[in-house]
Amino acid sequence: MDLRRLAQELRTRFPQGLDGEREGLVRALEEKGASPSEAKRLAEALEAQGYAHYLPGEKGRWVFLSKPLDLTALMRTLDQEYREFVGEGDEEEEALAFLTAKLEGDRAVAQEVLDALRLAGYVEKGYSLELERDRLFFRFPEALRLFS
Repeated sequence: MDLRRLAQELRTRFPQGLDGEREGLVRALEEKGASPSEAKRLAEALEAQGYAHYLPGEKGRWVFLSKPLDLTALMRTLDQEYREFVGEGDEEEEALAFLTAKLEGDRAVAQEVLDALRLAGYVEKGYSLELERDRLFFRFPEALRLFS
């Protein structure tokens, strides 16, 4: 099965992400018509190829991206480099500019990532004293611990 197409179907079906851990993803694939063993294999393949990502935490959920991506590496980059990044425009545009640059100019996927992180509770808007304006803050300590 084409994993990209499957990820896009899951993204359409679950625009807010899919609650539950691996069992939830396997169950969703079974509801789509896959046998239990095939659903488990597809879930593992989606995750291994970078189309499906489980974001743990308070609002833990599976998110599906239209392009394969190493979300863990991107989250580490956000955690380490975003604080020093100063963009232009409002806080959302600033975050999108950073993500777009890290994703080699793919703004659509940058928006998908930002939406996914926001829905999982890893993004909050707050006032930055250094910049004297609002900015988005990325916080995902439990996710990065799990992925270590």
